[in-house]
Amino acid sequence: MAPSSTSRGSAVKVDSADLALSLDRSSDVPLYAQLAASVRTQIESGALPEGARLPSTRELAEILEVHRKTVVQAFQALEAGGWVEAGVGQGTFVRRAGSRDVPGGSGSAFSWEELTASNSARDEDLRDFVLRQPPREDSVQFTGATPDPALFPAEEFRGILDEVLRTEGVHALDYGPAAGLLSLREWLAARLSAKGIAASAEQVLVVNGSQQGMDLVARTLVEPGGRVLVEEPSYSNGFRLFQTHGAQIDGVGTDEDGLDPAALRTSLAKGPAQLLYVMPIFQNPTGAVLAPERIDPILEVAAEHQLAILEDHFDADLVYEGEDPEPIKRRDSRGQVILLGTFSKILFPGLRLGWLLLPPPLVERFVQIKQMADLSSGLLVQHAMDLYCRRGLLDRHLERVRATNRGRLAALTGALEREMPEGVTWKSPRGGMTFWMTLPAEVDSLALLQTARRLGVEFSPGSLFFPNGGGSRHLRLCYVRETEDRIRVGVARLAEAIREEMTRGREEPARPFV
Repeated sequence: MAPSSTSRGSAVKVDSADLALSLDRSSDVPLYAQLAASVRTQIESGALPEGARLPSTRELAEILEVHRKTVVQAFQALEAGGWVEAGVGQGTFVRRAGSRDVPGGSGSAFSWEELTASNSARDEDLRDFVLRQPPREDSVQFTGATPDPALFPAEEFRGILDEVLRTEGVHALDYGPAAGLLSLREWLAARLSAKGIAASAEQVLVVNGSQQGMDLVARTLVEPGGRVLVEEPSYSNGFRLFQTHGAQIDGVGTDEDGLDPAALRTSLAKGPAQLLYVMPIFQNPTGAVLAPERIDPILEVAAEHQLAILEDHFDADLVYEGEDPEPIKRRDSRGQVILLGTFSKILFPGLRLGWLLLPPPLVERFVQIKQMADLSSGLLVQHAMDLYCRRGLLDRHLERVRATNRGRLAALTGALEREMPEGVTWKSPRGGMTFWMTLPAEVDSLALLQTARRLGVEFSPGSLFFPNGGGSRHLRLCYVRETEDRIRVGVARLAEAIREEMTRGREEPARPFV
């Protein structure tokens, strides 16, 4: 595409109120596509002249009462078709007519952007900001809900791998069953049964990490345009995965006791949904545990609305205090819950081994789709994991990890109590890998991240975990990869950054985060 020759210094800015834009929320056409078509029509008619500067994505989102990413997607589609041109830090402008591509015409240019624009589910400003700036070399990293490599039992596991190769030989390097190694599935089924969850080896499907498990669920149960309900806030790589399959993501309210059954009923009253994705034990990002008295109401509401449930046991084994929390699946008498688990958070993320516990009617279909996706998961690591687990080495490793993480969580909460200014609140979880905080009203977590990075501490802003906008007063800390001493240093730096932002928030208007 040829660059526009429009002089932007004299560009006419179009007022949002002057744009005749209409969106039909009952239509099957995505809102971003409706918006792009409406803007294009006005460009073709001359109502939007060459060189005109369009309103910002934030301004249009507020006027149209849509999420900002909807406007971003519309602008991406228009830019891919040559109707507008975006200038970094300057705005979005109507392109001159001679530079536009006519779809299907002899002068058309191939555009990957046009082909993929409808699949973009990112808030560009937010994602770019989070990824743009590299951290300081000495930064304390409160990002990434993954285990500490310093705790990996590498030598122990290497011995297991050597033994597998000696005993199984080349057979361990061949393709395995699509459903997974039978002996590993038997061990998983027995472990789940010991926790009160009805399970058989035939219902267990070994997958390449929990992300593949979610992907298989999406491929099987989620239709393009269908609704997927998630906790709000929720695991961002979870709801974004469902978005890539064309799902409409709607958040369901939560509190310190987890998913609210009344909020779930209200959400379903707005229309049918195909799936509820829920993390009831040490929820990511909040660390909340679903109150036991909420389990039956959630199951009842889901059954009434023919709603499948995907229950993610992301880090449910990392209990540091009290009894093991109760999973939803334990009370699933109707077979409406799919249970998802992983070894990534309790052993090695790089092994890419997870599992699904499937209701019997789904097993054959999931095995077929798994086979089409990758034929089978790696047989060598399945043999090794099976031997490692059966010898009790996983449970021994888990005890070491729990003891270490328990100390790190105590260091975090102690430092927060000493360092944090008034107005910052939190509830300490009793397990897991994530810690959720709420900031004073005058502090935005994205703006805070700029200051925190300068002072040498990283965290995840709350906005990342809200699929439909929000979360600006929240942040997530992951504390399991740093030592207790570095945790204390990081909290002191974070407290200093918050105090700076509180002072700035009282003295001047909210500043942009870019």
